[in-house]
Amino acid sequence: MKEQLNKRNIKSKEVGLKMHKGKTKFMTNYENDDTIQIEKVQKYKYLGKSTCMKDLTKEEVDIRIRAGWSCFGRNREIFLDKNMQLSLKKQVYDQCILPTMTYGCQTWSLTKIIGNKLKVAQRAVERKILGIKIKDKIPSKNIRQQTHIKDVVLFAERQKWNWAGHVARMSDNRWTKRATEWQPRIGKRSRGRH
Repeated sequence: MKEQLNKRNIKSKEVGLKMHKGKTKFMTNYENDDTIQIEKVQKYKYLGKSTCMKDLTKEEVDIRIRAGWSCFGRNREIFLDKNMQLSLKKQVYDQCILPTMTYGCQTWSLTKIIGNKLKVAQRAVERKILGIKIKDKIPSKNIRQQTHIKDVVLFAERQKWNWAGHVARMSDNRWTKRATEWQPRIGKRSRGRH
């Protein structure tokens, strides 16, 4: 661990960066109380994304959906204006809300439950944009035909494939590629989640 930390510190200094003790944290599944002075945590937020040793996809998706609604609120004048063209509303949705809702989706386990959460949020936004109440009982298919908004689950899946292609094309010595293709030294890595 110390060796890796020293390597990162040296590489950081080479490009003019300095490690900040207050902001630098680490997580490990290896228990050893050395004299490391960096705070050990079970979970932390980095660049707006929760990082943890266990799968937090459901929590992360909830956070992203709330961020999407926050983005909707900041653009409320556009989305709720009945005189605004639907094509402009679609463009704002595709450029602001969709990327906000799917930020970090490359690392998500896109299960059916997660997909449904995203779809429900997207349909609610579409109904708000069109001024349709849920009690009007207009099918989602009809709403989508009106809005022509990109499907959030298909968008997230496409993002995952784009990232996978990006990692596959990386040189072998890049940290991202090494972490993605990592195999334990002893034994085999178990299938799926624990």
